[in-house]
Amino acid sequence: LWLLDQSDGVLRQTFESEMQKGPAMLYVEAYGERAPVAEDIAEAKAYAGTFVLEEVTYAGVQGQVRGCDEAPPSYVVAARGSEPFWAIEVGDNNIVWRQPTEPKEITLGAPQTQDAEGTVRYHANGDGHELELLVDAQTCRDPMSGELFAYAARAVLDGKEFSGCARVGK
Repeated sequence: LWLLDQSDGVLRQTFESEMQKGPAMLYVEAYGERAPVAEDIAEAKAYAGTFVLEEVTYAGVQGQVRGCDEAPPSYVVAARGSEPFWAIEVGDNNIVWRQPTEPKEITLGAPQTQDAEGTVRYHANGDGHELELLVDAQTCRDPMSGELFAYAARAVLDGKEFSGCARVGK
């Protein structure tokens, strides 16, 4: 399908250096709709139709992210950050915190969720730990991998703050 970008141009801005090398091969999760062939664009006539891109929720350079090879997500939200490295998976029944140092994995109880003005707050306790995750509807780019996320994440584990990016799952 021919891509008609009616988003805020975030793909072009984020992957501009990749696009300067030639056509960029990206894995993209997005909202949009399929439309007929764009008759007013000569190059588009060679395609079966048009995909009208409205919002990008996640994107990465093909070959650098698992993309379609990855199993469907079982999490509600996944967040991660670097320096220091950390990752969170929010599930229906628990939140799992992972980091390279001890304790490497912490499983907390069922998350309490609060949604307010573009930010979703997840809070959970368990095993002597307390975690708060704030997911903001704000574009975020992972500085290490270059991946683009539709959400920024802020986590507080036992009073220590972390920042990173997030994506939605199921």
